[in-house]
Amino acid sequence: MLKQLNVPTCVLGEGPLWHEETKEFVFADIISGILYAYDPTDASLECRVLLKSKYQLGAFVFDEMGDLIVLTEGGVFHCPYGKDESHFTLLFSIHMDASSGERFNDAICDAAGRIISGTKKEQNTEGTLWIFETGKEPRVLLTDLEITNGMGFTKDHKTFYHTDSGKRTIYQYDYDLETGSISNQRVFVTLTSDDGAVPDGMTVDQLDNIWSACWGNGTVNCYAPDGTVINSIEVSATQSSSLTFGGEAYTTLLITSAAVGTSGAPNGNIWITSCDFVGKKEYRMK
Repeated sequence: MLKQLNVPTCVLGEGPLWHEETKEFVFADIISGILYAYDPTDASLECRVLLKSKYQLGAFVFDEMGDLIVLTEGGVFHCPYGKDESHFTLLFSIHMDASSGERFNDAICDAAGRIISGTKKEQNTEGTLWIFETGKEPRVLLTDLEITNGMGFTKDHKTFYHTDSGKRTIYQYDYDLETGSISNQRVFVTLTSDDGAVPDGMTVDQLDNIWSACWGNGTVNCYAPDGTVINSIEVSATQSSSLTFGGEAYTTLLITSAAVGTSGAPNGNIWITSCDFVGKKEYRMK
């Protein structure tokens, strides 16, 4: 059963992750520049503000210490968990085209501790997928994306998933963990425009099933590795945006949505639910 969290309506709820150290779910309201944290043992379903920034929080990951790495239009910053924006330390900088509203959108770490994150523009053209590695200059993995979005890895690290929402498609790539490079693009799944569904944020579970939030029709689809839909969850918001597993056994699912472009709730609400599937720990920046 879905339970709605007590949190202000999110303009663009996105990018949830489980924080092992504090046993909290963390998720972003990108446009509002807020990170929220939620303890799933809290029966009141109350969320707390973890971080408020002057930047759009396009994406975030955790480092090995459990601290925040936030990806913003002002750069990629380190911030100690629980501290405010005055503690930001710049780690990486890339050129952002402010005139086009360019910002980061979704991020993931690979097993070697690199960060992969895409940038998108307001007109949904010329998106770029970047990779960030400590001690090296940022480099580009993909260009000419429309809406770069959810990503994931198989347990053997050999397959990388990347969503281009503008093309309604989740792609697969061969992944070279030693070099952090991708090759051999192929289509994993493409959604039709019949019901308005667009693949958005995603996660991968212990069995290498792919869980994708479908923006436009308020569902979360679970795909087997062969692309077959094996489970589906409906939420009351049409604009479901992302999801992640967490909790002590990684059997709790948190689902985000967005109110942007609508009259508000239920779009912009956040939910948790128990699940018969088991998630896995996300990798962290090294």
